[in-house]
Amino acid sequence: MADTDPIAVVEVWDRALRAGDWDTARAALADEATYVALNDEDTTCTDAEQIVGLMRWWKGKVPDVEVVEWETMGSSVLAHLRQPAWDDATWFQVLSEEGGLIRRLENHPTREAALAAMGDVEA
Repeated sequence: MADTDPIAVVEVWDRALRAGDWDTARAALADEATYVALNDEDTTCTDAEQIVGLMRWWKGKVPDVEVVEWETMGSSVLAHLRQPAWDDATWFQVLSEEGGLIRRLENHPTREAALAAMGDVEA
């Protein structure tokens, strides 16, 4: 498969979530994609269908998460996120891309924790 731009893949995912376009959101995920929430094992998802189901459930219950910044690091994107409905809570999400699909979404409380979880990546 041709090389893909991780940020382009993640932006398709983000636009689909904001629009409630669940088919496009699902198409951006690998079948075996996983999602690890921040300190909440109850919302850990082990496949793409669960992830889309969770995002669909959250849609409309709280305002959409704001992206403060995207940063491409190798085949991953580090997203600095903000949720104004939760006292302006901020966190970092690592979105790992391979072959044009998101394979893992993992939340971390700080940039440093996210970078540590990513390990050595080519910047």
